[in-house]
Amino acid sequence: MEKTYLKRKIDAQLKEWFDTKDHSPAVVYGIRQCGKSESIKQFCEKNYKYVNRIDFWKTPNAASAFESSLEVNEIIKSLSVLFPLFRFVPHETVLILDEIQDCPKARLALKFFKEDGRFDVIASGSYIGLNIDNSEVAKPNGSEDFLEMKTMDFEEFLWALGYDDERIRSLLDDFTEKKAIPEAIHAQMKHLFNEYVCVGGYPEAVSKFVQTNSFFEAFKKVRSLVIDAKGDPSKRKDKNGKALYTATEVARIQKAFDLIASFIVNDNHRFVTSKISGNGYQRDDAINYLLNSSLAFKANNIQVPALPLGVRKIDADYKLFYADIGILINVLGYDVVQGILENKLGMNKGYLYEAVVADSLYKANIPLYYFGKGSGLEVDFVISYQGEATLVEAKATTGNTKSSRTIMRNPDHYGKTKLIKIGDYNVSEEGDTITIPHYLTFALGK
Repeated sequence: MEKTYLKRKIDAQLKEWFDTKDHSPAVVYGIRQCGKSESIKQFCEKNYKYVNRIDFWKTPNAASAFESSLEVNEIIKSLSVLFPLFRFVPHETVLILDEIQDCPKARLALKFFKEDGRFDVIASGSYIGLNIDNSEVAKPNGSEDFLEMKTMDFEEFLWALGYDDERIRSLLDDFTEKKAIPEAIHAQMKHLFNEYVCVGGYPEAVSKFVQTNSFFEAFKKVRSLVIDAKGDPSKRKDKNGKALYTATEVARIQKAFDLIASFIVNDNHRFVTSKISGNGYQRDDAINYLLNSSLAFKANNIQVPALPLGVRKIDADYKLFYADIGILINVLGYDVVQGILENKLGMNKGYLYEAVVADSLYKANIPLYYFGKGSGLEVDFVISYQGEATLVEAKATTGNTKSSRTIMRNPDHYGKTKLIKIGDYNVSEEGDTITIPHYLTFALGK
């Protein structure tokens, strides 16, 4: 069966980049297996006559083309020897550089391709934030256009199922106007969103689900991706073939990865670094690996839920979430998939839907914080929405919002805030409170 390309939001971003006059080389970054290479390939084949692609992980010898000189003509000359089928025709050619973090000199060369202007370059990497070789690490130099890519959100999942933009736009119009979604559509979307939570957003898992309609087959695909991701630190090597991480460091990273799930199901969900072996710096290194490789994201506690949120964060107090809800479901086990589909999760589903909401907000590119005090006052998340500090209560169904009400009644102490309740609701608005169903959380980023 021929593989079907899944429409992605990065497609429009790449087109906007392509249409921008005098654009810099693009750097597409994000978690491994989120679909970067496939999306770039599809885009380039539609928009360029000549497409030359290098994967520095699969063909490390290609790095030699960037060793002696960063002058574009010299690089092209070297690449033409290494790859005889490459063609370089000015303004008709794109050079794709996958896993560019494995060749720091190629990252440095982007500046010279920008100055030269004859050839477009699209680089990608899953470990852009990691120092692959400290002696040569390439820093951003102002000659790169960064495009972040994540695993699929619910809107992209709907595209994969065959929903077109017009049908989705009707949902967004009702959300914008704060009108209730018609009941039949509302019920259907709730069902599809539960399916999305069970499958997750990895494109390979979504493809497997679309092809087979089997949650178990999708689950197995995510399992293989999770095992691969956990094993990645042990595979990372510098240009001399030396392991970047010791066995102890690898074990520490893997322990931090596993702990994310255990703290998500905990009462207060806060990540406790002391559960990782080693000193403070070593624990931080393990967590930073997960963050810089886009395997996880962080929601910091803030001193007060008032804008600007970023300057109020408490660095040492945070929650960690996996970068895709499918990872959490996989770590918890297939019983959770059955529980979601049969609505038999019982009292324990609150923790899961907090992670579900976090996943949707993260994929909507909304910076995420939360507010918690020792007194017991706690709000699941705090975001900036339409220029105002906004409390977000994530519920499995419906639920108590006592802490949020306390904060909203005391603007002199906490600042003026609004409230968004996300749960088993339809769309509504009353005063400073908006309620939305889980499936429309992605719309908050529109």
